[in-house]
Amino acid sequence: MRLRAAAAALCFVALAPFAFGAQAQAPARAESPLPPPKGFVNDFAKVIDPLTERCLEAKFRMLKARARIEFAVATVETTGGRDIFDYSLAVARGWGVGPPAGEEGGGLLLLLAVKDHKWRLQLSRSLEADIPDEVAAELGTVMTPSLRAGRYGEAVNKYADALIRRLEERRGFSLEKETLILEGLPKEKPKRRKP
Repeated sequence: MRLRAAAAALCFVALAPFAFGAQAQAPARAESPLPPPKGFVNDFAKVIDPLTERCLEAKFRMLKARARIEFAVATVETTGGRDIFDYSLAVARGWGVGPPAGEEGGGLLLLLAVKDHKWRLQLSRSLEADIPDEVAAELGTVMTPSLRAGRYGEAVNKYADALIRRLEERRGFSLEKETLILEGLPKEKPKRRKP
């Protein structure tokens, strides 16, 4: 893979994104290894603080309203030995992240497997040109210090902001006036998970 120093010595392994938006190829949704989503942020590992989760939900609602792009986040303790690529792809397809094939917009799924020390970004095909593999991996390096410190909500927020800025530049929209600024929030306490 072309992941420079980005993920080489990191706690979390950054894997390049893969398109999941081939809904036209599969007549029915794939089965997700996770329960149905309850919102844009689904913290099954319980590592994102409630205030950050609410702010991310609001930000992702605005992104969907403004650009027709759905951004979903899922945290799990582990993929249970399953490859994170296959696991995250099954979640993205099973949840139906993004609009149906042929409609404008796109979809992203960020999956963090906390105990596995891995993360994965899945993109719909409609976003591949806007966020190629190399760009997604490079932008993902903003999470490294926060992940190492156990501040998962902060890590997700930083990466989401970087991805949204990239999409704003490429697609010509802006969330600037509507975006919630999280910098003034109280510091997130590190969440340490038992190995």
